[in-house]
Parts: sequence; structure tokens; C-alpha cells
Amino acid sequence: MTDRVKILMLGDGAVGKSSLLNRYVDEKFSENIQATLGVEYRQKILTQGENQVIVQVWDTAGQERFRVITPIFYRNAQGVSLVYSVVDKNSFQQVQTWIDNLKEQIDCEQISIVLVANKCDISQREVTTLEGQQLAQKYQIKYFECSARTGTQVKEMYTELVQQILLRRGQNQIIQNKKLGEIEEQPQKCC
Repeated sequence: MTDRVKILMLGDGAVGKSSLLNRYVDEKFSENIQATLGVEYRQKILTQGENQVIVQVWDTAGQERFRVITPIFYRNAQGVSLVYSVVDKNSFQQVQTWIDNLKEQIDCEQISIVLVANKCDISQREVTTLEGQQLAQKYQIKYFECSARTGTQVKEMYTELVQQILLRRGQNQIIQNKKLGEIEEQPQKCC
């Protein structure tokens, strides 16, 4: 059985969405990553026996000039990773704007959302853990403190999001006996 899940990555520019995605798919980090123009797509295949889940992740540009085209890609999304940087207070304050934009396009009750505080490996924080936890609690969503650089909580964040999506759809056969974190992973590139 093959199943697909579609995940969107939303958040301001330079918060590390592309770096989180590269860490998840390729298990690599690069200091010299280019800003996303429009939307980029990557996928990763998770396998357990005969069952496969194709995790499609759509990495959206966070710059203001691209926000007009981003909503086009909201269609059929089953999960959203809302990302801000702990070293950029403005990116944290913009989470509300991203949620409002999301609500205008899709029924948020029908999708799984996680809040991701990225760059947690940097000690000069502008956003505390407590502030992030309180925001996640306000929206009743899971909260993760991640570092694309070190890999901290990146796999766990995506795994949780995929599990939520599969459970929401009632298709939890693939995780009956094992958690997704124990499933064999096969990275894939779209291009």
C-alpha cells in the first residue's frame, strides 16, 4: 500500500524552512543556502514492509513579495509546519499572520499543524521557550524546538506531523506495530 501526505512549510524568510527540509530529507546542513523563490518541493519515502508513505513537503518562500502566490499551494495540504526563528522576534510575531492567511484558504480543523522554533542551537535568543509553548498552547498545536544545523528534533517534528495526518485520516495501519521513527527511510528528490 502506498499513501501520500502533503505538508506545507510556512513562515517568514530566513527562519530556516529550507534548512529544516534539507536536514529531514538529506540529513545534511549547509550554511550557504539560497532563499526560496516561490515554492520548492521535496519528498521522502517512508517504508515498512509492503507499506509506503510518500511525504511530500512544499517549502514556501517567506518573503513578502511571494506571499501572493503561496496560497495556491495550500490546496490539499494535510499538514503544516509553522516555522519561526528563536533569534528573530518579528518572525515569531508573524506566526499569527501566517495562521490568519492559512485560515482564509483552508479549514484548519481538517489539517494537522505544528509550531516549530528553529535555530534553538543559538544562545542569543529573542524568543523564549515559554513564549513558544504558550503560543502553541493558544492554538492547541504541538510545539518543537529544532535546529536544522544540529538536527535536534527535526526528524521527530516531521514524524509527529506525518503520524497526526495518518491518524486523522484513520489510516494508521502503517504505524500499528512500529512508530514511524523506526521505519526505513528513503530520501527522494523531485528533480
